[in-house]
Amino acid sequence: MHTSEVVEALSVSSGCGADVHQRLETLRTRVATLDPDGTVERALSDVSKAVERLAVENTGMAEELLSAYEQLGIIFEVTRKLPGVHGESEVIDLFIDSLRHNFQEREVFAAHPRRPVHGLHTEAPWSCEDWFEHFTDRARDSASVLVECPPVGAVPVCVAEVMAGPVFAGDSFVYTIVLTHGANVETFRAGDMLLLESLTKFCGDLIRNHRLSHELGEMSIAMVRSLVNAVDQKDAYTSGHSLRVGYFATLLGRALNLGDEDLQMLQWSALLHDVGKIGIRDDVLKKKGELTDEEFDHIKEHPVRSHRVVQKVPQLVKALDGVLHHHERFDGTGYPTGLSGEDIPLQARIIQIADVFDALTSDRAYRPAYTWGKALDILNDEAGKTVDPRLREVFDRLIREALGDDPSGWEKMVQRAKEFAQDDVDHPVASDGG
Repeated sequence: MHTSEVVEALSVSSGCGADVHQRLETLRTRVATLDPDGTVERALSDVSKAVERLAVENTGMAEELLSAYEQLGIIFEVTRKLPGVHGESEVIDLFIDSLRHNFQEREVFAAHPRRPVHGLHTEAPWSCEDWFEHFTDRARDSASVLVECPPVGAVPVCVAEVMAGPVFAGDSFVYTIVLTHGANVETFRAGDMLLLESLTKFCGDLIRNHRLSHELGEMSIAMVRSLVNAVDQKDAYTSGHSLRVGYFATLLGRALNLGDEDLQMLQWSALLHDVGKIGIRDDVLKKKGELTDEEFDHIKEHPVRSHRVVQKVPQLVKALDGVLHHHERFDGTGYPTGLSGEDIPLQARIIQIADVFDALTSDRAYRPAYTWGKALDILNDEAGKTVDPRLREVFDRLIREALGDDPSGWEKMVQRAKEFAQDDVDHPVASDGG
């Protein structure tokens, strides 16, 4: 049912009282000649007063019902659009837009603390600013919705009344929702104030939840960084490896036009792909010579160990493919499950290229680092055997284009890789910046 239908239904309901009252007057006229002692007249008068009281109460109930319907309508509309909202500013914009749709003959805007007032334009800005700031401060300090007629000259003549509702995220004041109307528009009702009070509380709760979610996300990122650092520090030769793999995987993921969520899950997967090495024996992990079969079997356990760690975090379920399968080979001779070709998840095939490239361009106990050009040549030789040939081609092109003829290009790229966890995980769609 639309608002117009509700209003019509309430109007009919309110009109019923007036119709009954008219019929009573007609009946009173007809029986006047038959009621010489006034007994029926007094009875009809009492009934008429009772009908009038019911009509007044019914009108109030109609306004309250209409206000409740408007409130539910806005809350439903806001809730419907919430999945597409990211960040506090978008939450605020969503509520402002919903109120503008509901209060079409009023001006609706947000007044932020210590920022210019938006929505009130006047030839006397200092007067407007002083009065308006004082008014919104009182609404904030009282933590309640206020309605006031501004003094003459304080605001443009087109503004006859102002209503302000403060928004709090927990105990933290965020901003004030302000509505104004002109002289020819109905004044704000008690129902309007109740509506704004409910919506400001709802808005504040959403912002508070968003802040808590952001804080939890920041804590998760910090914990992952610490965990990755602890793993990488087990071996001086692999220090920073996970960050660089995350960086190179992100470059390739962007080149493949992955969506925001897929890109972020790729980044988490790349960062955590070797976390299981924390359970690998140091004598195996740091061995300078060739590994025995037993030692190699032991080190091959780390993808499964990593998978067991990461799968305990429900939010990272879409990052598990890369963690478990980044040591599969395109020809099916990899581990832990022997998948081949495109049966290997895309996330794992991307991380595998980044992993191999970083291993080749890093010093190892048994050999010095290869140049980035030599590493790309080795990847080319491994196309179709170890790595996906199509992804290898894309990666080769983007690295060569990024470095070009700049002699210091590789050093700059490595430096950006070191900063990867500070920037890219928080903002997964940010560009490489050259």
